[in-house]
Amino acid sequence: MKTPRSEGWVPPYSRTAEIYDELVGETLFEGWRENYRRLKKHMDMPVKVCADVACGTGLAARYLAEEGARVYAVDISCEMLRVARRRLADLPVIALRQDLRSLDLPEEMDMITCNGDSLNHLLNEGDLLRALTAFKNNLRPQGYLIFDVNTHYQLASQNDASLWKARQGRTRMYWKSSYDEKKRTALLLMSHVEEGALGNILYREAHRERGYDREEVERALTEAGFDKVLSWDASGLGPVTSTTRRLQFLARRGGAHPKRRKERR
Repeated sequence: MKTPRSEGWVPPYSRTAEIYDELVGETLFEGWRENYRRLKKHMDMPVKVCADVACGTGLAARYLAEEGARVYAVDISCEMLRVARRRLADLPVIALRQDLRSLDLPEEMDMITCNGDSLNHLLNEGDLLRALTAFKNNLRPQGYLIFDVNTHYQLASQNDASLWKARQGRTRMYWKSSYDEKKRTALLLMSHVEEGALGNILYREAHRERGYDREEVERALTEAGFDKVLSWDASGLGPVTSTTRRLQFLARRGGAHPKRRKERR
């Protein structure tokens, strides 16, 4: 077998965007959809306009649009947005490329969602606070934020020093993970060999995530300006324990409700 031509390191998700749903996207979406349907009972307002931030391939954005909301689908990855735009082409969804730490939407949202452990890609508490503050600033008063994060326990327990191999169509994948206990950071190295008529090409992606515990996230939400914070174990929305792998949050922006504020004028 010939050694594949190497294109070196490429940005995260640049080579996995087209196969992301088959790898993990569909499974993550199904879990999110089940939780979202149950979490809606905790929101005391209709969702007319919303944003799905770090929207990935657009599965959640499409679901929200089909539920009747006007939706903004936001991601920093050009490749993920390309897939999302194809999926959302027949719906009134606006796709935007933005960094979630400096989110700047054209209007205030009733709700913002951020799913699939996206906030774990922020590797320090300062960036987490920046993101949550940006989310708050783009919500209308009394608007809601729904998101999940992987815990420290989840990332530490998933450390796998052995090489993981798989094939997806004409792509051979080799993944290996490690965990830095001191930094609480997981590193997933992904090597993809894409087979083509003119030979094979090797691409490499590096994905880093930081684990967050409930107390860290709740403290950041309060500092960012949220006045109602609810949290669960994302698996079944049960109570949070020391072995919770993923946390599910629902938070409400503080401040007067727009209707009340208007009445005072």
